[in-house]
Amino acid sequence: ARFLSAPVSGGWRDAAKGELLFIAGGDRSLFDESSAAGAGMACMGHRHWYVGETPKESARAKLMLQIMMGSMVGALAETLALTERAGLDPSQVLEMLDASAMANPLCKAKGKLMVDGNYAPNFQVYLQQKDLRLTLALADKLCMPAPITAAVNAQYIAAKDRGHADADFAAVRDVYTKK
Repeated sequence: ARFLSAPVSGGWRDAAKGELLFIAGGDRSLFDESSAAGAGMACMGHRHWYVGETPKESARAKLMLQIMMGSMVGALAETLALTERAGLDPSQVLEMLDASAMANPLCKAKGKLMVDGNYAPNFQVYLQQKDLRLTLALADKLCMPAPITAAVNAQYIAAKDRGHADADFAAVRDVYTKK
């Protein structure tokens, strides 16, 4: 039997537009068939990578994306909280970020949610924190310190503690508000 593990990056909106990213591990010939024009991965996603012969590599590669996603949104939450405390307009700071070398669709979308206080779930806090926890376990297994990931993980744990486990992970912004 042939097997292919293919975690995705992207949500239901990306799937509807055929813009998922596939990170595959397993049988190479099955990957080639699944990612050929007109096949499943090609229809649902516009990019796909073969990262190794087992599911382990695809799971690990997906965690690497989750480190960046969680860290970026965590840093954005802290930036916007400090922006507000400094008496600055968070929408204006978001505009500045969007016009700078730091512009990216994730920060633009999650920044708007943070400013609006709209945490309707898309990718929940508990899922982001789970991925950071798994990443820290991998780093521990590989004897590599990961202090930035640990600090970000702590912020998502705090968001869960504040009742945001099922909210969009942009709710990490509320960790910086006084209880």
